Amino acid sequence: MRIYHKKNFAFGLFALFLGALNLVRIAWQGFDWNDGALVGLLLLLGGAGVIRSLSPKWSREDKVEERDERNQLVKLKSRSQAYYISQFAFLAAELVLIAWGKVAGQETLIYVGLGLMAAFFISLVTDFFTWVYYDEHT
Repeated sequence: MRIYHKKNFAFGLFALFLGALNLVRIAWQGFDWNDGALVGLLLLLGGAGVIRSLSPKWSREDKVEERDERNQLVKLKSRSQAYYISQFAFLAAELVLIAWGKVAGQETLIYVGLGLMAAFFISLVTDFFTWVYYDEHT
């Protein structure tokens, strides 16, 4: 048995491991439909990943899809947009939580807002340093 696509194989094994781990947890704590659906999905995805990684034809198709320039551009654009949206979500949530905590007199909300402010600041610093790096290396 030869592994043709190691990344898919590793993903498949990890998903199978998580599915088996959740199956053991269900057997120990009791069955719930949500947990059963999660286990089924993990086992299906893991099995499909392992099977696709062992087939030379399917592995070749997966590698071509990964290397396709259009797919890489779509992935880059979607990650960039997700980053942009998350920055503004952090900013809006921090402002709302700090104002709500101040009005309600709850320090916990203010602290959560400050935590989101730290996340927003980290994203801005990261954005700046990645811009500097790619401006120098492109």
